[in-house]
Amino acid sequence: MNNQSNPHTNGHNPDENVMLTDQEKNLLMPHEFDGIRELDNPAPRWLMYLLYLTVFFAALYWVHYHTFKQGPNQDEEYAMEIAAAETARGADTTAVKLVQLTDAASLESGKKIYTDKLCYSCHGMLGEGNAVGPNLTDEYWLHGGKLENLMEVMKNGVPAKGMAPFKDQLSEEQILQVVSFVLSLQGSNPPNAKAPQGEKEV
Repeated sequence: MNNQSNPHTNGHNPDENVMLTDQEKNLLMPHEFDGIRELDNPAPRWLMYLLYLTVFFAALYWVHYHTFKQGPNQDEEYAMEIAAAETARGADTTAVKLVQLTDAASLESGKKIYTDKLCYSCHGMLGEGNAVGPNLTDEYWLHGGKLENLMEVMKNGVPAKGMAPFKDQLSEEQILQVVSFVLSLQGSNPPNAKAPQGEKEV
């Protein structure tokens, strides 16, 4: 059996079996491990400039946002955006609820609820009013004739006048349908209409 010599134990230079260019020889680092030599091959200048720029930007960012607190940090910006989105969503929802419904299906639903909930017992089948409730077809209102006024009366009622609250019986959408139906009766001039009460809505 032939004994093969170990290049690491007999002084053999591992570089002798590797073809190196003159440029690579000039770049050889002095240290060696397990026969492996390293070239001193620096990163390109453009990459180093990019590194320096990011370090400089990070320092400015830290001083601006964390040291002197001249602007909101990421957590604060997130909280501000969430708050703005919630506000916008709430405003949009309110806007949708406070728009009078005029489509036939919504008005028919409102009329059905008006009948089913016996609103006619106080306000008449045609909204003309009677001895108990006011006329809903003229321009005069006891608690305001705008959409939001009628929504408030429907939700919370007017106990002193015998008007029951419906916020626990009807959904927001259903109340809006009833109110929209009532507003659609404006100017209908039903027979036997009750005399105006309250103030004229302008």
